[in-house]
Amino acid sequence: MKLLILSILLFHSMSALSSPKKVFKGYLKSIVEYKNGNDEALDAAGNYFNVEHIEDEFKETKKKESALMLIKILDRIERVDISKIPAEIKSEKWTYKKRDILIDGKLTPVEISIAKNKTGKWFFSKMTVSSIPIFYDSIKNKPLIKGIVEYHSLKDKIKNAAPDWTGNRSFILYNGQWIGLFFLIFIGLIVERFGRFYLAAFVLKMLKRYNIHALDEKKERRLTFPFGLMALTGFISISIPLLELDIDSLGVVKRLTRIIFTVASVVLSHHLVDVVAMYFEKIAKDSENKFDDILVPLVKKTGKFFVIAVGVVAIGDSLSLDMKGILTGLGIGGLAFALAAKDTLSNLFGSLTVLIDRPFRIGDWVTIGNIEGVVEEVGLRSTRVRTFYDSLITVPNGTLTNVHVDNYGQRRARRLSTNIGVQYDTDPKRLEAFCEGIRELILQHPTTKKEGFHVYFTSMGDFSLNIMLYVFFIVPDWSEELKGKHRLLMDIVRLAEEMSVDFAFPTQTLHLFNEQKNSLEEIKHSPKDLTTQSMEKLKAKTFDRII
Repeated sequence: MKLLILSILLFHSMSALSSPKKVFKGYLKSIVEYKNGNDEALDAAGNYFNVEHIEDEFKETKKKESALMLIKILDRIERVDISKIPAEIKSEKWTYKKRDILIDGKLTPVEISIAKNKTGKWFFSKMTVSSIPIFYDSIKNKPLIKGIVEYHSLKDKIKNAAPDWTGNRSFILYNGQWIGLFFLIFIGLIVERFGRFYLAAFVLKMLKRYNIHALDEKKERRLTFPFGLMALTGFISISIPLLELDIDSLGVVKRLTRIIFTVASVVLSHHLVDVVAMYFEKIAKDSENKFDDILVPLVKKTGKFFVIAVGVVAIGDSLSLDMKGILTGLGIGGLAFALAAKDTLSNLFGSLTVLIDRPFRIGDWVTIGNIEGVVEEVGLRSTRVRTFYDSLITVPNGTLTNVHVDNYGQRRARRLSTNIGVQYDTDPKRLEAFCEGIRELILQHPTTKKEGFHVYFTSMGDFSLNIMLYVFFIVPDWSEELKGKHRLLMDIVRLAEEMSVDFAFPTQTLHLFNEQKNSLEEIKHSPKDLTTQSMEKLKAKTFDRII
């Protein structure tokens, strides 16, 4: 039933704005319903007031405040005779009451009037909305007109039961409002403490559940403090209308709490990104797919950037800045911005290239242009490479789309390609046996690839007979590669020692025409027999040795 009455009143309030008489009559009818216990009728009564000059956020509050305070004024000055209010008027404004009130030694004009707005509809004027609080303060101690029944809400009953001094104004607010404000802050601090306590317990429980190392005290405080601040400001923002502050004071408190709440929300979201990233970093660490090691930090930084971007817009909106206009201006200046920030955009697209093409992973040994090192971190703007002389080089991701990336970390096998130079006085049979011995070493080596290797006498250099050694190692990383090369080359050195093969080094020998050549050691065995004998001796000395 109340809902039906409210709907009728709202419809009537929107249609009865054609004259001062209809405005006054509609307002008083809604107030009567409110006094009869229909609290929702106050909304209909508020629709008769022009609050175009009030911020959108506080319009509804100001409407109700004005409607309630106006009837308290009327109940103390006189009964309203609707028949004396004009149904039609040629002017743009009709004044019901007007007087000058002495405030701080100065006369301040106040009035109750009805005026047309820009659309031609009649409302209680903006001047009336501004005058009502001053008018009420000047007559609030007067008794009610005989026969008038004043509606007392719970707040009114509390105010009537309070000492008289609580109704005095001191420093902007009434004394009772100051007491109520301090009480709300006290309750809010309790809410803040409980909020922080339960959030901390919940976060630690969730981290333990997913086997994530607990946050230290400093990080835990960073996470829970913003939540407590949000609980405090949220509680005050919801409770502050109970104090019935004037619209200016209410606006200051509301705006301040909204700004603090928004900043705390942004800080909390920023730290929550870290907590969520901790969980996914653990999954990435346990995963064999190294691509996750790039994806998780990149998503983490993207999440933080998104939180900050949304936070800037939200904070600007809480400061009552025209963020729509600012964003529109950015849209208009988008071309200029894009030209100015082309390198930044290029780096962002480079980041997408790293994600999609996956040219490397964290920990890979790469060569990017003339930069060589191990990939340490991939970000939104750049990739960091740790060189082998331990410096850190930052490579803009935009360059990754235009340069060759040589990824040593993705090799299926690691190659050793070199020449072994022996002295020119090495006889052919011994040279052939030495090459065969090296092939046998490769076949018996634990980490060499057993096919695709080559060991051949390929050239006659200025001071040596050159044997090409071309072999692959199947090892997981550079450290194991070095160990494999070390063992193979050491075995080759021992083989040369067993076979009396001398390695060459740059020399020059002067031969006289009548000089007799030194007789070479006569080799009675074939190269294959010599290889077999030498390998047997070498195996006894070196093959059982592990590096």
